[in-house]
Amino acid sequence: MKNLINLLVVTAMLGLSGCGDKKAGAEAESSPAEAAEGAPALPGRLQVTAEAQKESGIKTEVMRRASVPETFQAMGRVMQDAQKPHHITAGGAGRLESLSGTLGQTVNPGDVLAVIKTPSGEELKAATPHKGIVTAVHASEGDQVNELTFLFTLTEVDPLWGVLDIPERGLEQVKAGQKVEIKTAAYPKETFRGTIAFVSPEIDSVSRTVKARVAIENPAGLLKFGMFIDATVRTGAYFQGIAVPAGAVQNGPAGSFVFVKTGQTEFTPRPVETGREKDGLLEITKGLKPGESVVTENAYLLKSEMMKSQMGEE
Repeated sequence: MKNLINLLVVTAMLGLSGCGDKKAGAEAESSPAEAAEGAPALPGRLQVTAEAQKESGIKTEVMRRASVPETFQAMGRVMQDAQKPHHITAGGAGRLESLSGTLGQTVNPGDVLAVIKTPSGEELKAATPHKGIVTAVHASEGDQVNELTFLFTLTEVDPLWGVLDIPERGLEQVKAGQKVEIKTAAYPKETFRGTIAFVSPEIDSVSRTVKARVAIENPAGLLKFGMFIDATVRTGAYFQGIAVPAGAVQNGPAGSFVFVKTGQTEFTPRPVETGREKDGLLEITKGLKPGESVVTENAYLLKSEMMKSQMGEE
């Protein structure tokens, strides 16, 4: 409310082109920036003091030509049965002297998990060759073992395998090799990286989804089996050109428009044509060019004042 009041204070100075300022209106219709894009100016220019801009939270950004990656969203979960298991054997015959590996233990290459004492009195050490989690213990201290006896099953956790459910309508957008950003409710501030490794050739007849397997980097071991995940998949395509926050684009009787800052305290509405929208960004296909400064926050306040002024003119 305070922001609106501040704007109302300065609207005594708001000048609509064609309302006592025909010259300004003519300039608005023929500015080089707009003519270059073939987009005539909308009626009206707003004068808002620097103080009112600050108090009302009106912020601008200089437009730049950039490539914005296209993405789509999918949900899934981390699968235990898709992980790669490793079996650690005794490696020799004898008695299982000690067993230090425990179920659920995280281990690194070279960690000793068991000691076997041979009939000759020699001690053999069973060590893990891989980083992972102990997901099964197959023996107990005092057992007689031989070189083929399984002692432990070790499951790799980096990378982890996740399975995404891809809706049938989005199937053409997904393929092996695409990069994926993973979020999970357990660690909302963490983003995990992954790569789609395989897309199933079969569609689920009930859910109408296709399974896509994704290898997820998990160096700290934070992700756990069974966790639900939200995935942002990069399609490999890009928005080419100018993209603005969706809130910058306003709708009017003549279509979409934005406010271009044409002076320190001057804002001019500019009609634009829009394209695709992804992740809160809206592609501008016509009406803007790099170097122009556009209102990206609280543009609706300027629209409100413009509409009030137009109503007053009538």
